[in-house]
Amino acid sequence: MIAVIMKAVWRILGFTIPLPIGVILAALAWLHFDKASTIRQAVNERVTEMVAGAEIAALEAKLEAEQKIAAARGAAAAEANRRLVVEVNARTNLANRLAAIQTENEILNDDLADLLSRPVAGDCAVDPDLLNRLRGR
Repeated sequence: MIAVIMKAVWRILGFTIPLPIGVILAALAWLHFDKASTIRQAVNERVTEMVAGAEIAALEAKLEAEQKIAAARGAAAAEANRRLVVEVNARTNLANRLAAIQTENEILNDDLADLLSRPVAGDCAVDPDLLNRLRGR
């Protein structure tokens, strides 16, 4: 029955377009039977394995790159923290030195005011009070 139908279809199609239909039917038949062959199945499986392997390799490379980026960010954060600690220490030391200098400046200003409060005699003679103050230094 099928053979009769196929023969009738072949005569109709073969009469109108002989070569292209024959080539198309032959290609379709070859594809149909080729899909079922064990060699074709093995090739398809190998291609699938190769694609999966390539995808795994790409994902591993991506993961490695992301880990390197994360490590670099961690190192940059550690360096930023170290610099912050150094800056805080420097500011503290500077504030301490400034306070010590201001205290010393106040002491020197008091000494200067004390010296200016007791002027030297007009004849530029050294009185005993000034002599004692100078010896105390």
